[in-house]
Amino acid sequence: MEATSNYETGEIASMTLEEWSEKELLAWPAAPTEAAERESLQHPEQADEESHLASPEPRYVFFYTPLCGTCKVGERMLEVVAALNPRTVIGRCNINFSPQLARNWKIESVPCLVRWQRGTTDKKYRFDDVQELHRWMNVTTNGA
Repeated sequence: MEATSNYETGEIASMTLEEWSEKELLAWPAAPTEAAERESLQHPEQADEESHLASPEPRYVFFYTPLCGTCKVGERMLEVVAALNPRTVIGRCNINFSPQLARNWKIESVPCLVRWQRGTTDKKYRFDDVQELHRWMNVTTNGA
């Protein structure tokens, strides 16, 4: 995710969410088993992409289609939330090219924001305003 800011006016000049492919998202592991969690605690030096994905920090995937006007508004709202806390991992996925993922994750419509945490998902289809979206994502402006 890239952003440039105008600190004098407080405006965000541009920001883009990283594009994630269906293949990348399907590679995310399912919820870890208790045995896998014990193994990772016993051998922390074996940290790899899968253990990073199994971290307690959530990741957010924004499902959209390019011709969806509501999706464009929702994406802009997410860009504002991302600017408030750049450590939050947010990406986007064009659902037109992700039919298997849409079935697996039971995406009903777009726009859809999926909170993916330790192999479990929670979905949000309605984006009321930036403040409400920020609250749902459990993101604070102080970076916690």
